[in-house]
Formats: sequence, C-alpha cells, structure tokens
Amino acid sequence: MRITGVNKSFDVTVDLVGSKSESNRALMIGYYGGFTPRVKHISDSDDTKLLTEILNGINGINDINAVKEIDCQNAGTVLRFLATALSFRPGDWILTGSDRMLQRPIGDLVDTLRTMGADIEYVGRDGFPPLKIHGKTHVETFPETSPIHIDITRSSQFASSILLAKPSRLYLNGDMSSLPYIDMTIDVMKKFGIDIHREGRDISIKPSEYQDIEYTVESDWTCASYWYEIVAFSDNGRARLHNLYLDSKQGDAIVAKWFEQFGVKSVQDGNDIIIEKNHSVFFNDLSFDFTNNPDLYPTIAATCAGLGIKGDFTGLHNLKYKESDRVAAMTMELSRLGTDCVCPPVFDSHDDHRIAMALAPLAMKIGAIEINNADVVSKSYPNFWKEVDSVISTEAVRRSGEISTK
Repeated sequence: MRITGVNKSFDVTVDLVGSKSESNRALMIGYYGGFTPRVKHISDSDDTKLLTEILNGINGINDINAVKEIDCQNAGTVLRFLATALSFRPGDWILTGSDRMLQRPIGDLVDTLRTMGADIEYVGRDGFPPLKIHGKTHVETFPETSPIHIDITRSSQFASSILLAKPSRLYLNGDMSSLPYIDMTIDVMKKFGIDIHREGRDISIKPSEYQDIEYTVESDWTCASYWYEIVAFSDNGRARLHNLYLDSKQGDAIVAKWFEQFGVKSVQDGNDIIIEKNHSVFFNDLSFDFTNNPDLYPTIAATCAGLGIKGDFTGLHNLKYKESDRVAAMTMELSRLGTDCVCPPVFDSHDDHRIAMALAPLAMKIGAIEINNADVVSKSYPNFWKEVDSVISTEAVRRSGEISTK
C-alpha cells in the first residue's frame, strides 16, 4: 500500500474501534457465566471475531469423545484464554496457531494450570504451542491459605487467563510486566459482579457469580495512540476521539500524558477526548519505560524518529514475544530512513498490525511511504485505513516481488 501525507492541518472526528482487550474479557466472562454477553461497542477486530467464532463452536459441540483442534491463528489472547477454559471443560482439545504463534512461549501458564489439576501435553516443543488438553469438569478451587502461583514475566495474559476462571486466590510471581492489563481484567470482572481484590502481588476472589449485565466497551487506547502520532506530526491538527476517557483503566491511556512531551494536548469533553497540536512545547531528549505498556513502543519509536527526537527506551524485554519481535522490527524499518533513503521508503509490516499502524503516519513527514501487507491492521483496527483517509491517503500498489525482512 502506498500512503501519502495530504493534510497537515485538520479537524476530524474519529469513531475508534472498541477495546480488543475489554471485548475479549467480556466474551470469556459470558462463557464462564453461561450466557451470551450483552456488549455494546464490541471490538470488530479479527481477534475478537475469532474468539467469538471459537466460543460459539465450543458451545455447540456435543461429541466429547472426538479430539477437537482449534486454530487460534496469531491471536495470543485467544490461545491463552482458551488454554484455561478448555482445561476444565470435558473433552480432548488441541490448541494450535500460526507459525509465529508456535514460537510464543506458554510454559509458565501450562505449569500453573497443571498445579490446578489440568492435563496438558505439548504436541511439539516443550513450553510452546500446540497444546493437547484433556479437559476435566471443573476448576480446582484452593483454600485461601494456598494461593495459585503464576509467573507473569513473559505475559500478564497468563494471570488474566486464570483469573477469569475465578480461583479463590492467585499470587503473581516474577517481573510485574504489563500489570495494568491484570488490573483491567479485575475491573471488568468487578463490573460483571465478581468480588475480587488485588493487594500487591496477591489477588483474592470471594465466592460470587458473573452477572448477565449490559456492558459498554470503551474505545481502544492503543489504537488511539496512532491518532496522537498523527497530531504530533501535524502543523495544526485536531481530532475528537469518541468513547474514550482520560481516567480509563486501560494501561495505554498513559499515551495522553506521554504525548504532552510531543506537543499534543488532551481534553476530556463528555464521552470524548479532543487532542490537538500544542506549539508551545519544546522537545528534548525523552525517556520511556515500556514495562507496563509494551504495545505503545512502536508508536513512540516512530514518533521520535519522525520528529527527530532522541528517545531512551527501557522495559522492552517482552516485545520479542509479540506478533513480531517488535524491537528488531522497528529497528529494521526505521533504519530505512537514513541518508540513503529510497523515496518513497518501502516498509515491511512483519505481519504485525502495530508495526503497520505506527509506521503509517510517517507519510506526513516524508511525503509518501509504502507498507507491505498493510491489511494486517484488521487484527485490532479494521477501519484504520478508512478512518485516516482524511489525513493520509492510501492506494494499493502491486509489484512482482516481496520485500525482504532479512
């Protein structure tokens, strides 16, 4: 796809996609609660559609004797959430996914599920999908004096996967990476009626049942970050982002504070946030710790590159376990902006939605860029190219060869 920066002074209204993280948690809560969740503004991302389809399929299975293979594609949340759910549902299951998914570690989650009584085998390499699960009939509940331990160094989703099944206690071991995502899980569970509380590393859940309530999903803050980048690159840009809140439980809401340093100010206006260019800000060398917000790394790295700002980045250790090795991918792609830059520079998305969306706004600084496999954005933000069309125009480009990512 060829992308051209066409409008550096704009005032637009954006209908952001619903939060993928909130949507997927609500779907799992409906599964555990035995009801179809009544969710407004549910994400229309590929991952949420996939989880919906899989859960509908599971609920429609009557033959528990057959081995059911479930393809989670490249959706890490889907595979991790289902690993717990299927461990305690009668039947034999195989959880698999794309080639990249089979490279993403899951051993810490499997180890904990086994302590809970789960019967799980590795089909291939130990510590990685595919998984063969012999499902049982219920989640083991432990007395409060004996909490379940889970190492979240590699992913907070391991803890969220188990929390959604409502064990009485869960203790978080290891590096507390991406803790805001665990707090988001706790917040959504509370809204659906669960008596749950976290104190430091210790999470306790009192006996309670999921309630069939009407739930509205907030817009996705990570997807909002690309609009912050667009406004940062503008001359006089302004965007109204629907259904978004500065006091959000989504950890990536910190993007509003971070982008103040890039000359973007945020104002809450009812159920929306208005962001606009602030010319009174003077840029300096900046530092960012991505320990709790790893998904923002591509956006911040591209923004620093586009504005010519030196960025000091820490907390990057989990990025190699994402849809791509995002540090390596962004380093490779931003290196194409050197003094011998081809015009327009041709970027590769590395089959990673966040890489593609973070690179796209650079067209506003360069004039035009090209991105290989740009449709990958549908994983989290299907309408991205349509919504940015008033600021950066797009057109399909066909060529005989493929871009090398080596």
